[in-house]
Amino acid sequence: MELIPAVERNFLERTPPRRARSRIPLRGGAVVELGISLFFLLLMLFGVVDFGRALLFRHALTSMSREAANLESRGTPMDTTLQSTIENSGAADLAHNGFVILSAVARDERGELKITRQVSGGGLPSSSRVGSRSSGQVLLPNDGIPLRGQTLYVAEIFVRFESVTPIGALLHTRLPSVLYDVAYF
Repeated sequence: MELIPAVERNFLERTPPRRARSRIPLRGGAVVELGISLFFLLLMLFGVVDFGRALLFRHALTSMSREAANLESRGTPMDTTLQSTIENSGAADLAHNGFVILSAVARDERGELKITRQVSGGGLPSSSRVGSRSSGQVLLPNDGIPLRGQTLYVAEIFVRFESVTPIGALLHTRLPSVLYDVAYF
């Protein structure tokens, strides 16, 4: 005597167990989810790397420009300050990938601003955003400084910045190719 009728036995033999059927669709779904998640994780990683490098360079530029303007204001000759800033630029490598412009801005007795001295150097020639001796126009963030008879020392630093990840291509955008900082003392 048979315990399971023949019809039921045929049905059980043809249908796979429930577990095996439920795994097949999940495998494809897991691959799709992994692909989407991996794309966004790599996008975030690339962003963190490039923006972190940009912030690090920006911080280094701020420190270098402040130090250069401070040296100028304490009476260090401009040529010495320029050479020291370029030589001690570290990873920014201003001798090849950057440019330094040091300026002395004075207000004469009539109240007009003039650049009395300006030196520059580095491997990435750039124009001063403050002004030049030849143009006669001086752009400062505060019109009241320096006072008559005083001198304001300005250090401008430019450095080339290149992305090391494909984040710009993925987002169809570009990070700035030249970073800039200025300090006034």
